[in-house]
Amino acid sequence: MKRCAYFGIREGVFKEWSERFVEKASSDSIDRLLPAKLVPLLVRDGSEAFDDFIVNQFFAFLGKEAPHVVENISYLREITDLRYPHEWAKGARKIQRRIVMHVGPTNSGKTYHALQRLQQAKSGIYCSPLRLLAYEVYNRMTGAGISCSLLTGEDRRGPDYENTGVKPAGYAITGEPVSSVLACTIEMAPNVHYNVAVIDEIQMISDRQRGWAWTSALLNLRANEVHLCGEPSAVPLVKKICARLDEEVEVREYTRLGQLDVGRKSLEGNWKNIRKGDCVVTFSRKSIFSIKNTIESKTGLRCAVIYGSLPPEARVEQARLFNDPDSGYDVLVASDAVGMGINLSINRVVFVSMTKWDGEAMKPISVSQTRQIGGRAGRFNSGADGGTVTTMETRDLKLLHSTMNRMPPSLAAAGLKPETEVIEMFSHQFPKVPFSQLWTMFRDIATVGNDFFLCSFRDQEAIAQAIEELPLTIRDRYQFLYAPINCRDPIALSCVRQYAAAVANRQECKVADVIKLPKKEPKTRDDLRVLEQWHRSITLYLWLTFHFPETFTQSEEATEMKVHCEKVIQEGLERIHASTKRPGKQAKKNLGDADTGESQRRHIEGIRKALGIM
Repeated sequence: MKRCAYFGIREGVFKEWSERFVEKASSDSIDRLLPAKLVPLLVRDGSEAFDDFIVNQFFAFLGKEAPHVVENISYLREITDLRYPHEWAKGARKIQRRIVMHVGPTNSGKTYHALQRLQQAKSGIYCSPLRLLAYEVYNRMTGAGISCSLLTGEDRRGPDYENTGVKPAGYAITGEPVSSVLACTIEMAPNVHYNVAVIDEIQMISDRQRGWAWTSALLNLRANEVHLCGEPSAVPLVKKICARLDEEVEVREYTRLGQLDVGRKSLEGNWKNIRKGDCVVTFSRKSIFSIKNTIESKTGLRCAVIYGSLPPEARVEQARLFNDPDSGYDVLVASDAVGMGINLSINRVVFVSMTKWDGEAMKPISVSQTRQIGGRAGRFNSGADGGTVTTMETRDLKLLHSTMNRMPPSLAAAGLKPETEVIEMFSHQFPKVPFSQLWTMFRDIATVGNDFFLCSFRDQEAIAQAIEELPLTIRDRYQFLYAPINCRDPIALSCVRQYAAAVANRQECKVADVIKLPKKEPKTRDDLRVLEQWHRSITLYLWLTFHFPETFTQSEEATEMKVHCEKVIQEGLERIHASTKRPGKQAKKNLGDADTGESQRRHIEGIRKALGIM
């Protein structure tokens, strides 16, 4: 009811038309609300996305059946109509592109073959899901004698012509040397013409937070050849999208290089069964150090660690220590961040648990994630004949076997985000509405096609609330919403307020005025966590130097501070021994099985709950 009230719908009117909406949905008269379509949405994306979809469909219903209920609803739905995203990229439509998909499991050589084609191109771009992969390709191209530039959210780097011996592909009118290839994070891909483009991990086009970047790259990249690397699950969706563009898709399938065995026995909960070359995977960030200490005390093997909030540079160093047989590090303890981005010489992957907290409940990890992480074992050319994947507990072994032997389901839809101009136009209709509330309203009334969805606005709403009171323009405010900010990070939120205030007041922002690194060395996990938050805030400053260069002028000073912070974090990893209790058996919730034949009563109850009329 609250979200509908934003549009001026009174309680009595809402009650009348919400009941009519439920009545029509219960008679299966609304195609997109049929149980066969709603239940998979709930299972795949969770109750939050389900609720958002129901509210959105309620406004679609009002637009057709009761346009008088919301003032200007026809015009609002017209300016928020996102059903035809392929029409946004007119430049790419002028090129007859060749689309090639390289698909296969982890460690099948699919990306290798795409990069081989990139190396042969006169001009090209590699679009990466991670900074680490962009750096890796930058170094690989440079090592092959190809002039390559790097572009990530916080780093822009040209080829090292002096020290590497690579030669420019040509020269710009200004006399500046031009490189052959650009390695970048996918959100930073520039809109210029290339001979060859490579988009890695194309299955992330369905990611609820970042999927929009893959959709944008697929639709907008102006390249004669576009090579897509990823899982076979993306093929049907990509073909469907490309058919609208009158582009055919060539699919090249790859099989795994090297054997992967799923263990017949678990480790039976005994940490003494951990051996050299193991990667122990836990989905609890808090348990990583306690597992590390338990393994070291029980086996005498030394452990490196990798997890998502660890700076990429520290992850690379931890990976190097684990890969080096002479470093003294024998085992890797990692979160799901190990699934992509770093080459690792893993002999065996051990899952501590097969469930993960998804923000709402403990749920089994997806087929895609299990196969991607498990497939890291026995990497080709790592020196191992093959790899093994197993579980710590016997109770998880059956689920591991069934998951590893299944293919991930085909992707259902691709993510979208609205263009800045669309948000500006929408905001003009509600000049007195707070920007954070405007996001919710846009999501509720926007129209997207069956093959697309609006990416989650939750983080953007949190950022919008943090900077709501500042006198920023819509365009500047929108820029901050997609900055690399962890909204659960109190230090980052505090810093973004200070950064945004500098932009609003047109003042120079010096990095040392905002970043206050702790003077003491990190001795506990909490100390390390604080340092990681400060590191992300420095990274955010560097990102802002590219978007607001007049305000954020100290890129060199920020880079020096970032390098120092990474050094202290790495030293902290060497000395920290968590004083937490050893990991025990993880409590499981009764999750039940998804039943697409769910009763009509529960189907309608879900719709009523989403609208707030229970």
